[in-house]
Amino acid sequence: MEFSVKKFRERAKEMGLKVTPQRIAVYREIVSRKDHPSAEELYETLKGKIEGISLTTVYRTLSSLEKAGFVKRVPTLKDKVRYDARLEPHGHFICKKCGKIVDIEVTLPVSSELLRDVGEIKECSLVCYGICKECRNEKA
Repeated sequence: MEFSVKKFRERAKEMGLKVTPQRIAVYREIVSRKDHPSAEELYETLKGKIEGISLTTVYRTLSSLEKAGFVKRVPTLKDKVRYDARLEPHGHFICKKCGKIVDIEVTLPVSSELLRDVGEIKECSLVCYGICKECRNEKA
């Protein structure tokens, strides 16, 4: 994780993005998690640890991190926006019952002939919806 934070500091400075303690804390927290947190969840985790952090600061930080390409929004079934700092290609499984989001590894053999007719693909997203193991086991 320290490598990611170091890289974050360097890239942020290159992009003209201020490197504040709050920004570093939000980025460090989101990189350390695998649960695709919302702004509210990040705020709840950080409010006792970082002086001067507010929910508004977290929202603004996430917005600037998203614009700079450090995090991505994850589609959800509910109104709450969730974020992912894992930028390499992968998909998401979203439980329709509890809303949990889990990363899924996806490797598709895509040939250049297939893409030639479509155009130049810049980004692709795969989202699968279903019922997670925990919710399925609750029924049993």
